[in-house]
Amino acid sequence: MVDTPTPVRRTPLLGLLFAVPAVLMLCSGYVVPTVRLLWTSLHRTVFFREGGDFVGLDNYGRLDTMFGGGTFLAIGLGLATGAVAVVGGGGLAYFANRAGRVGRRFVWIGFALPVAALSAVAIASAWQLAISRREVNAFPDVEPGYAVVVLLATFGLLVGVGAAAYLLVFRSARKRGLAAGLAALVLVGATLAVTLQSLAAPLLIATRREDAPPVLGIYNSAFRLGNLGVSAAGSVVLLLVLALLGVAVTAAVVFAQARLVRVEQPEPAGNPGFLAITLVVGGGALLVGIVGLLPWLLDLADFGRLPDGPFEPWLLSWGPTLISTVVGVGAAVLAGFGIGALRPLGRNSHLLLLPFAPWLFTGLGVTMVDAFQHLWRHDSDNFLFAFLRAIPPSSLNIPALVLSAVLFRGLTTQDSPARSWRTAAPVVGLVALVTWVVQANDVIWSLISVTDPGNGTMPYLAVSRGFAYSFGAESLVSWLYPIPGYLLTAAAIAVVGVFVLDRLALHTGPEDQPQ
Repeated sequence: MVDTPTPVRRTPLLGLLFAVPAVLMLCSGYVVPTVRLLWTSLHRTVFFREGGDFVGLDNYGRLDTMFGGGTFLAIGLGLATGAVAVVGGGGLAYFANRAGRVGRRFVWIGFALPVAALSAVAIASAWQLAISRREVNAFPDVEPGYAVVVLLATFGLLVGVGAAAYLLVFRSARKRGLAAGLAALVLVGATLAVTLQSLAAPLLIATRREDAPPVLGIYNSAFRLGNLGVSAAGSVVLLLVLALLGVAVTAAVVFAQARLVRVEQPEPAGNPGFLAITLVVGGGALLVGIVGLLPWLLDLADFGRLPDGPFEPWLLSWGPTLISTVVGVGAAVLAGFGIGALRPLGRNSHLLLLPFAPWLFTGLGVTMVDAFQHLWRHDSDNFLFAFLRAIPPSSLNIPALVLSAVLFRGLTTQDSPARSWRTAAPVVGLVALVTWVVQANDVIWSLISVTDPGNGTMPYLAVSRGFAYSFGAESLVSWLYPIPGYLLTAAAIAVVGVFVLDRLALHTGPEDQPQ
């Protein structure tokens, strides 16, 4: 299939200008914090004390407890979740694609609910409450570890995301081997990076010290022991691992010349046998996913009481993160459009993604020490200052930048850059919505940014109350990710999936047109 009937028009200067905001945000939100983390790791820095003695690499020699058996458990969990996405999602996508349009729509619509379960702190809190009540275990003296909880609670999401990725692969009429391998690399890299940085589950679910992942060790060393220097050293080591993952994935995307194009070939007839297999396999996976979310789903209508009402904590959770989402996703998509659509370097424009690669998977899990050290503080703790302080740093969404570059590169081989927005806009909107939900429920930034419990965010209050569940404290699970927001997110995923993503295919290799 030919990607485009007409050559792509290059606009070098404008394309580079569109990338400038993202480059500035990359420097301020990622490069500078990385350098400061490295500097802190070389000093004996402690809580609320300026400066510190230079100790060289001594802090790195104290990381044995932080990177012990829990690190291997976290890596194993990341690989296991990646395998679920690749094998479970990929297998389901194969059956659904052979089943035809009905099979694919079953996947897009059926898995919208588990994929929309994006609040890690809400789900972990619900599991924590269920475990404290002995509701989820037939053996009361045995508690599931955080790794088991994560695997169960994310099963439906993993299968759904994996199926979405592989439907893009199987919708292509080209040779699919390279695209399938690229999808597997992206999925495994992403799940491994998220597992290594996620704090909600290991913080809230009872975790033995020897099973604690590195991110929990970094948090405990910094904010419970007050040793910021050792925590910074741990962050640098973890940042190096994530940088290698990011470079590997981005380089694969660049050198595979990945792009998303509209499917224009006629729709083949579906196979009834594969439709039956899709319904059985997909229904079984969906059932397992719902079981994993059951503690949270059962608590969605149970609104715990807040002394001063939910409005201010809810606004502090969703308002500042809306600002960071608009800025971060906006700058990322603008740069992606400049790189993918306007192509300032022609066929080699994808190389402009490589400077962003080391921080592709970097989140607050590894930059929390630097974020805390440079948190804006004010003598007044009124609502306005609490609101401004709650705006997350490092708001540039680098995964959205890479995705938008891949999307616009493919669409502009079939249409003009301006007209490509007709297909890209719903995808960009969905990315922004998902980013907003994830940031609003981020437990790390809430624990760092809240200096006055009277102006706490919902995740902060949920974690604080979660430690008192065994004493009869009420759950705040329903306030974290309210039912209307959850259903609207699921509906958006289903609609964009059926009417936009289902019409896209992942292509790799040289484009079939002159430049």
